Amino acid sequence: MPGAQEERLICGRRVVSPPSLVRAALSMANALMPGTYSDDDAQQELVCAISHDNSEHQALVLGLRGPHAGSLWTVWCDGVEPSTVVELPDCPAVRLGEACSEFEGHPGGHSWELADARLLASEVSA
Repeated sequence: MPGAQEERLICGRRVVSPPSLVRAALSMANALMPGTYSDDDAQQELVCAISHDNSEHQALVLGLRGPHAGSLWTVWCDGVEPSTVVELPDCPAVRLGEACSEFEGHPGGHSWELADARLLASEVSA
């Protein structure tokens, strides 16, 4: 389509959350707010939603509750299972009432500027 803006994509690398990572995230979250979080709150599949050009991936593990609570994220490299959880503040960027779903200082575009190639492909085949 002439004049259409080219879609910017997230990395999209996916990996199953290792049980040890889920336990670490829940332990960290419940240390902040005891008894608040359960297995259902942790992401079972991690998706690198950052736009980048290297083998280091970053994914949300668990969103903390509260207006300025931040989120728990993990970082992993290709071929290595994610094992570390870090608490990061949320990206403060907002557009038309929609907050960016990444962490503060993330590389690449904001979440509303990026698309997931898998979701685009499923929309085309539907």
